[in-house]
Amino acid sequence: MRIGTMGETILIVDDDDVLGQILSRVLAQQGFTVRRAITAAQALQVGTQWPPRLALLDLCLPDGDGVELARQLQAVNGDLVLLLMTAYPLRLRDDSAGAALFARVLVKPLNLQELRQAAAAALGGTCCVPAPARVAEPVSTGHSLSQREPAASGSKLSD
Repeated sequence: MRIGTMGETILIVDDDDVLGQILSRVLAQQGFTVRRAITAAQALQVGTQWPPRLALLDLCLPDGDGVELARQLQAVNGDLVLLLMTAYPLRLRDDSAGAALFARVLVKPLNLQELRQAAAAALGGTCCVPAPARVAEPVSTGHSLSQREPAASGSKLSD
């Protein structure tokens, strides 16, 4: 089952070409039409030519920043839903107006399941791929079998 429908276009703006390809593939598999840009200037051109429903913007771009780009894209398309990707989320702490432009801020390195869920939620849907369940393993502590301790905090389930 897919969450994207025909006509739902997502614009991905990131200067990391490999990451852009991965994100494009993941979101295309969800049924979205994906357009990509590497710079803010390209994003404005693409966003005007093929108005997206959702834009996934990197905070740091070679020719600008994602917050200013978000403002420019929303000036062209007031219904645009915005998600921000950044390895530097603290840069937004002094710009509450800029942070408020985004439905969600995704911290790099990105978790692909979180990306899928954020895109679906931003567009009013639910993600078709369930989040991996975290199951606590029984630990021998002398307690009864009905009492279990959580798994170690360092254990992670991969995407």
